[in-house]
Amino acid sequence: MAKQQYFALGQRWLSDTETDLGLGTIVLIESRTLTMLFPATGESRVYAAQTAPLTRIEFAIGDSVKSHEGWELLVEQVQEKDNQLTYIGHRIDTNEAAILKETFIDHHFQLNQPEQRLLNGQYDDPKWFDLRQQCLSHQFEHSTSPLLGFVGARVDLIPHQLHIASEVGSRHAPRVLLADEVGLGKTIEAALIIHQQLLTARAQRVLIVVPSSLVHQWLVEMLRRVNLAFSVFDEERCEAMSEDAGNPFEAEQLIICSLDFLTHNSRYYQQAMEAEWDLMVVDEAHHLIWSQGQPSQQYQVIEGLANVTKGVLLLTATPDQLGHESHFARLRLLDPARFHDYHSFVNEEKQYSQLATAIGPLLSGAKLSDHNIQAISQFAAPDMLKDINASDSHTKTKLLHTLLDQHGTGRLLFRNSRAGVSGFPKRKLYVYSLIQPIEYSLLQSEDPNNLQVQLTPERHPDVVNTWFNFDPRVEWFITQLKSLKGEKVLTICANASTALQLSEALRVKAGTRSTVFHEGMDIVERDRAANYFAQSEDGAQVLICSEIGSEGRNFQFAHHLILFDLPLVPDLLEQRIGRLDRIGQNHDVCIHVPYFDMSAQQVLLDWYHQGLGAFEHTCPTGMTVYEETQEMLHECIQDPRNIPKSEQLINQTASLHRELKLKLEQGRDKLLELNSSGQGRIDVFLEQILHAEQSPQLELFMTRLFDAIGLLQEDHDESCYLLRPTETMISPLPGLDEEGMTITYERTTATLLEHVTFLSWDHPMIQHAMDMLTTDVIGKSSIAFCRDKSKPAGAYWLECLFVLSAKAAHGLQLSRFLPPTPVKICIDSNSQSIDKHFIQLEPVLPKMGNQLINALKTQIEKCLHNAHQEAEQKAELVKNKRISQMQALLGGELARLQSLQKVNPAIRDEEIEHVANQINSLKTIMGEARLNLEAVRLIVNNPQ
Repeated sequence: MAKQQYFALGQRWLSDTETDLGLGTIVLIESRTLTMLFPATGESRVYAAQTAPLTRIEFAIGDSVKSHEGWELLVEQVQEKDNQLTYIGHRIDTNEAAILKETFIDHHFQLNQPEQRLLNGQYDDPKWFDLRQQCLSHQFEHSTSPLLGFVGARVDLIPHQLHIASEVGSRHAPRVLLADEVGLGKTIEAALIIHQQLLTARAQRVLIVVPSSLVHQWLVEMLRRVNLAFSVFDEERCEAMSEDAGNPFEAEQLIICSLDFLTHNSRYYQQAMEAEWDLMVVDEAHHLIWSQGQPSQQYQVIEGLANVTKGVLLLTATPDQLGHESHFARLRLLDPARFHDYHSFVNEEKQYSQLATAIGPLLSGAKLSDHNIQAISQFAAPDMLKDINASDSHTKTKLLHTLLDQHGTGRLLFRNSRAGVSGFPKRKLYVYSLIQPIEYSLLQSEDPNNLQVQLTPERHPDVVNTWFNFDPRVEWFITQLKSLKGEKVLTICANASTALQLSEALRVKAGTRSTVFHEGMDIVERDRAANYFAQSEDGAQVLICSEIGSEGRNFQFAHHLILFDLPLVPDLLEQRIGRLDRIGQNHDVCIHVPYFDMSAQQVLLDWYHQGLGAFEHTCPTGMTVYEETQEMLHECIQDPRNIPKSEQLINQTASLHRELKLKLEQGRDKLLELNSSGQGRIDVFLEQILHAEQSPQLELFMTRLFDAIGLLQEDHDESCYLLRPTETMISPLPGLDEEGMTITYERTTATLLEHVTFLSWDHPMIQHAMDMLTTDVIGKSSIAFCRDKSKPAGAYWLECLFVLSAKAAHGLQLSRFLPPTPVKICIDSNSQSIDKHFIQLEPVLPKMGNQLINALKTQIEKCLHNAHQEAEQKAELVKNKRISQMQALLGGELARLQSLQKVNPAIRDEEIEHVANQINSLKTIMGEARLNLEAVRLIVNNPQ
């Protein structure tokens, strides 16, 4: 392509100063001017003929040219008549002979090759070259970082959660049971695993199956925690999508649906089975009932999906809740080849139970007895146990880690208990005795067997619209909030109408700022209410929730909880308290419970407090005790004045609670918990994350990039910014609407303020912003002046930015080892490669730039040739280095898995075969990686 001296109607030219106009056509030539129409935008320009900043577009034999109709021509011959070009060749799509006149070339044409753009006078400000290089460098560092998938999650950095996520997320097709106790963050662990699997290309298609009541919670958690937008599938949606006659489950990559939906719709279940998932997540897995030969329908549904899905995560806080056989059955879902016989599993567990007991002294620092050493010797080499009691801590730690690797279910099952995890707040109970109104007493005497009337009489139809006028809890509530002035208060009651009426009474009688949160609100309304409550200034003092609670949301900034009524089920009580009782809570959780004296409410309160200790401590035995005492509890609620019977209930409950709690403690597998906690193995990883977050690199870079692509980033407060699009924005940024958003780069701020977007290297908006620049032609070529007084005027340098890249199937994780890799070469005016860094470069005016290009064209072409040769040599070194790193890392992983498989049957053949194939395939693919010129910058010295 080259400049042409003559203008003619129908010729195609590019504007050197307005490249976004596309390809122009000369439509009018006058004595000194010419008019150019740009069909892509519908705009026209009038230029002085002698000084028009235009570049004529000419294609050569071997080039491909796109027509305005969309098809492409491979040029075999070029004809010129009346200063217009005609291209002759064949269509690439049909191989048919074709002719394309230049008038009909695609109007959106742009020069894409850096050298072509430079030599044809299509160049940009020098800052764009720097930004392009920085984007490529940051993308390379992010893809190869061990922190990929962790720095961007909106979660507190809890060691045991990070350990489980890093251990499981780094596996090929992980199949594990996450069984941490309530409040320890199984959902967060699953979110981190999913996020890491997706970002590292270990997985692309994910199915989450949960109880109906948790579908929305999981949808919100995935978006809020790790910026993953899942689609909810139900019968209505699938029915609408099925009209296209395709499998609706193949239309989306990330899907959430309820277990009931799959269980009750055999057609859609079959389609889900055929959709080929990389990872399936099943929450509340303890509901999957199984006994030998009699699996429930829900179990069979999950079993079918697990058999055709590579990776499976099962989540349950109570792995033994439905009996030991059901626990075995869940492990059977993960590895049916190994867990094929229940009796063999029981015998194997006894061995590991003996091992867990034997290592007790090793964990506490005491000496191992001969009996302990004998038990451990079945799982460790003799040399590891030699003089173990006299060994240093390093040797004992090495022994522990060896035992952890070889633990029977330690690779399949992760379970942390509150007893083994620190960081939880204390709970304090405050009770308030009130006199029950006569209106309630009359209703209860009329229907003594109705538990709802006994416990929540305000919901009775006779008083549902008037109860707040006489219920003493309303005045108590107002007084309590006044006494807690300045403190955030979360209030939970059973019903949405109660929450709404209580909020209205608060507004009318006290003028207190409050907001409600209930199942009748859509997601936008719920977010707005939660954000209003979270605001430190001018926000609501109290958030009043229905039983839906806060859907797992983080309200750790509050530590006062008012339970306006009490749920009948212990798990619901724990769920309510768990909104505030979480790791990272900086204050004692104060639980305020009003109740009517000598009423059903007092019976339930005493049962929880005196029988189970459920207010001031977590209660893992709660549901089991409830099932054992349910009949007597209901009788006492229906007859609250029968004091002896209530005392008998509490004594029986307390005795049963102590007995079950002791069994749970004795049954704790401390070796399993140590493996699950990551104690002593996650510290370095945690420090790496903290170090990365303390660096200002991301904030400084994005401030510059946002400004360059047309986004305005304004200070909002000391830790937040307002990000808004401007009229100069290059193109729309996914995730950013016209009104903009509030952003932060600080994890602490993000975890406290749910409405603020947490930007990190993991965030899709950051990646989109960099992709927006690197996929555009802007910055592919540029010209600049430098002022180097040590060099003569007119000295020049050519900076060439190459990218080394290859293509491979996602599952091979090529980007982990050789993502698009920038290779920069600088050639001086002697055509020699030098290591030089330029600062304070100045842009060059178009006229001067074109003069420089015309004067240096031959030299530039020679420099480009030399730069290519130099880059190829450097690329070979890069390829060899990255291949060696890949072989060392994956080779070590393969050797470890092969060694472990000899002593731990949880290591699947599939895992070993995958790593071996990965090493061989990646070696070939990385060796064939190719180098392409990404950008070029001409720098001319102008020392004056």
